[in-house]
Amino acid sequence: MAEQYQVSGRTAADIVTSVEAGIRLNHLAPGTTLPPVRRLAADLAVSPATVAAAYRTLRQRGIVETAGRNGTRIRHRPPVAHRAAEPLPDGVLDLTTGEPDASLLPDLTIALARVDTTPRGYAHASVLPVLEQLTRERLLAEGIDGDITVTGGALDGIDRVLSAHLGPGDLVGIEDPCWANLRDLIAALGQRMVPVPVDECGPTPEGSPRRFDTAPRPSSSPAEHRTPPEWT
Repeated sequence: MAEQYQVSGRTAADIVTSVEAGIRLNHLAPGTTLPPVRRLAADLAVSPATVAAAYRTLRQRGIVETAGRNGTRIRHRPPVAHRAAEPLPDGVLDLTTGEPDASLLPDLTIALARVDTTPRGYAHASVLPVLEQLTRERLLAEGIDGDITVTGGALDGIDRVLSAHLGPGDLVGIEDPCWANLRDLIAALGQRMVPVPVDECGPTPEGSPRRFDTAPRPSSSPAEHRTPPEWT
């Protein structure tokens, strides 16, 4: 842990707040190892159970990860707002946000003028028929049939699937490499990631079964996401 920052607090919630503040102020960098439970407990004059509870909460929030004998350390991308990052050099684009270039998007003025603006409540909420038809045709062409649910983006959809079918500690197969925000989501859900090798068609048949056969808990839900499309 950086010498200029000392984790503080008398309760588990206080310790969690202190660690989050250290990350937010750039005093605890990604990869920084936090003090062992008993050492921090002695430094703060609290019980080891209090520190353990704080570390458990931080782990459930996806802020820290347990690295075996290497202790507990700050994750590479903890979901805590940092101070404003340094501006990028000229000619460098930040692709980590997945944000499209607005100048390349089409003008929707004409299309929006044809949208039905009749007010509707939750009781009448449904998938637009034309969207459902196009989606079903595309999925059927790939041999996929079933109900269609529209979510607020890929990450929202993956979140719903993982939350519905898996719990903390379960395994999730992810493409290697994969979208960084997906890693953050899985960590925040308290689930464990198993990198699966991929080729141009997706996860390889040889790599997927082998990775899960050797896992201690074989419950899994492979997830795939590329941003931008077809880029990894």
